[in-house]
Amino acid sequence: MRNRPILLIDDDPQSCELVTAILSIADFEVLSAPDGLSGIELARTAQPIAIILDMMMPGMDGISTLQRLRRDPVLKGIPVVGITASTDLTYTEKAFRAGAQFFLPKPFRAASLLRVVELAEDLALRDTPMHRRRRHPRHLAEVPVSCFISGHLSKASELKGKTGNVSLGGLLVLLPETLAPGTPLQLGLGLPDGPITARGRVMWRDPKPIGEGRFHHGVRLLGFKDDGGLGQYTGYLDQLEVGRTA
Repeated sequence: MRNRPILLIDDDPQSCELVTAILSIADFEVLSAPDGLSGIELARTAQPIAIILDMMMPGMDGISTLQRLRRDPVLKGIPVVGITASTDLTYTEKAFRAGAQFFLPKPFRAASLLRVVELAEDLALRDTPMHRRRRHPRHLAEVPVSCFISGHLSKASELKGKTGNVSLGGLLVLLPETLAPGTPLQLGLGLPDGPITARGRVMWRDPKPIGEGRFHHGVRLLGFKDDGGLGQYTGYLDQLEVGRTA
């Protein structure tokens, strides 16, 4: 589970259930509030990493809630993802003017929601020490990689490839097939000091193959099987950093 939760402010129970199910798969904790006033109070106590806000709620609607969030000295810096089932494009314009950083029309795909929430999380962490650590310099490195699509750990679902570069936040992976953005992966990394297991997610892909019929994929690292794996990986990055500056 990630360090800080996502707050969902939405009066639709079915929408709350769907969003919670999607984000829970990516290890987000989701808190929910049925209206703007209770959402603001919950935000003050929970300090979420991002807020998903429905624009069309009864009473205090999403725009009014967003305006109050932006006036609050404690909450004004939290990224907001606006959502609405309305086809009226003026809602989008009003949401951005009121201070939303992202917007998603309902119904939305799971991959689209995950992508936007992860962008909001990155925005919130941009100027923190944790984010600076995650933005460790990328290093050119060829590490053998075995990729399994999460939930389908069979030989048939295994793709073998190699990295093009590595960092604390993610990998550039070259694979013989393309994987869709949003695909969750279990990764086996063949580091010089021994193999480790990590969890990741495909963030982007290049549909054009390079030499040897390999396709570039950007993979975000979500975590390691154990603390030993994290320590081994960061130690490997430190070795690469020393070699680069020597």
